[in-house]
Amino acid sequence: MNNKILILFFLFSYAITAQNLDSIIDNTIYEKIYSKKLNSERQITIQLPRDYNMDEKQDQRYPLFIVFDGDYLFEIVSGNVDYMSFWGDIPNAIIVGINQIDSRYNDTSVVDNINFTPISSTANFFEFVSQELIPYLNKNYRTTNFRIAVGHERTGNFINFFLLKKTPIMNGYIIVSPKYTNKMKDYVAQYLINSEDNLYYYLSTSNQDFKSISEDVLEFNQRMDSIDKKNIHYKFQNLESHSHYTLPAYSIPFSIEDMFSIYKDINKIEYDSVLLKLNTSPVKYLEEKYEMIKNYFGVNKEMSINDFIAVEQCIDETEKFKFFKDLAKLATKKYKETILPSYYMGRFYEETGEPEKAMHVYRSAYNMDDIAGITKEYLLQRADEIADYYGY
Repeated sequence: MNNKILILFFLFSYAITAQNLDSIIDNTIYEKIYSKKLNSERQITIQLPRDYNMDEKQDQRYPLFIVFDGDYLFEIVSGNVDYMSFWGDIPNAIIVGINQIDSRYNDTSVVDNINFTPISSTANFFEFVSQELIPYLNKNYRTTNFRIAVGHERTGNFINFFLLKKTPIMNGYIIVSPKYTNKMKDYVAQYLINSEDNLYYYLSTSNQDFKSISEDVLEFNQRMDSIDKKNIHYKFQNLESHSHYTLPAYSIPFSIEDMFSIYKDINKIEYDSVLLKLNTSPVKYLEEKYEMIKNYFGVNKEMSINDFIAVEQCIDETEKFKFFKDLAKLATKKYKETILPSYYMGRFYEETGEPEKAMHVYRSAYNMDDIAGITKEYLLQRADEIADYYGY
């Protein structure tokens, strides 16, 4: 009998270990949170970034997606965030889905008949999210203050209430085919016109959407066309053939990618339309780009070598060679163990009429690490070419 109990104990222990291992591998956590506001438990699903480590103390923090209608929208958001962050187009993020399959109407649609603001169960749900769920997530996971709400139809309308606060609770809003309640369009338009906060607002419908919803959304978009404010990042999609139910699968990926567009390395579009047309320093532009990433999203992105190369190409193409000196200083801050600072400082001297200094700088980099195809042999070759040409 004792042997049987012992065997059962080990089997039970193994099952628990295996279960925990699975949750670590896929970085997905299923939790039930008790809410005093709702006087009940709520099921949430959390996807952590691939590089998230629960066991180690880390300084790295992550933007937070809160996905309403999590029972069917969670996978759309989590899959796209995981894919885009894997390729470095957006930062790693924490995604939290709220299961509302049995409570959707009571959570989102009980409003008073005068101001059409939340009352009763909807007011309680709003307070659950703002006063219980978000503090819980901030306490237990490494979140930044940049939060994105995602909603569809009723929840798409509901998440606007997080915007209509003196200080918005969310920074980004992905609103798919919203079933706007009375006055909501007026509230949101007026708020965005007056707001000084940095906000992202994405709205979508389609020609195959429910007619009442499509007409409401198109009318709201006409009002938003007159808003031209740098702090309000408003984007609208009216898709052609997607139904009310397939819209999220198409509009959510676009919204996520566009919201974090500044996070990407400099691509051809940014290079041609922005970098080449600058009247100021491209090096300063690069520094400001990364400062904006930090200020907007609360994440410290390592300055990519691709962006250094883009700025180098811009300096060459526009023949503004004096900026190589600033680029060398920036490379010293970001890649000081490599030959990059010496390469750019050498380019500065070479292009501004001091070839002998360039030669010495190139040769001084012999004990530094190669980087991005720029090698010690290449710099020594440039130094030798200068020596041969000028007879040093």
